[in-house]
Amino acid sequence: MNKLYIRARSVGRRLGLQRLYYRVFPRRQYEEKFHEAILAALQTGDVVWDIGANDGFYAKIFCEKTGAGGRVFAFEPAPESHAVLSRETEAYPWAQNELMALGDFDGTSVLVQSEAHRRNHLQRDAGEATGANSVQVEVRSGDSYWASSGITPHVIKIDVEGFEEEVLAGMDRLLAAPSLRAVFVEVHFRLLEERGRADAPVRMEKLLRRKGLQPKWVDESHIAATRVNA
Repeated sequence: MNKLYIRARSVGRRLGLQRLYYRVFPRRQYEEKFHEAILAALQTGDVVWDIGANDGFYAKIFCEKTGAGGRVFAFEPAPESHAVLSRETEAYPWAQNELMALGDFDGTSVLVQSEAHRRNHLQRDAGEATGANSVQVEVRSGDSYWASSGITPHVIKIDVEGFEEEVLAGMDRLLAAPSLRAVFVEVHFRLLEERGRADAPVRMEKLLRRKGLQPKWVDESHIAATRVNA
């Protein structure tokens, strides 16, 4: 990944080429490689973090894959989505569903909610409109949560609608933990660009490498980073 590629993606998006691409390759189809990479990385008895769990699609799969000897920590700050997540995983006592967002600080923020739940996001700046569609939520850094739980994940999945760089920054120490084998990130290029963070994918790759993880783009929007010599 480099800045020239990011600029080319931005131009293509403005010209409508991305919409054309998704007509040919539906989103579900292009995410298949990411899905397969995550499942291949999971082992029975693993501890998994699902950051941005939404309605629990992946959390439920993780619970089934890890089995009762594993643990699945699912982080979802939107109350409605968290309620669905809890229902979807109620048959798995090894699931722990946290009503919170992970970021690069400990405190609170405002979650701006949309009708399409996958577009929920933390407030981008102090001037962003709030109201009936917004709710105050708890935010924890990954390092802080890790320290309080005392349990190191083997696999982490991140899908946080343009806040993926902050999530990674908040787990600076955790990313270097030898037992953390793999980190999977959905990268939202358009949302990052809107936030003035268009070059975040380049920085995220560098951070993962510094922590001993080798990032690989399994498709045009998903990173699979695995521990070197794990």
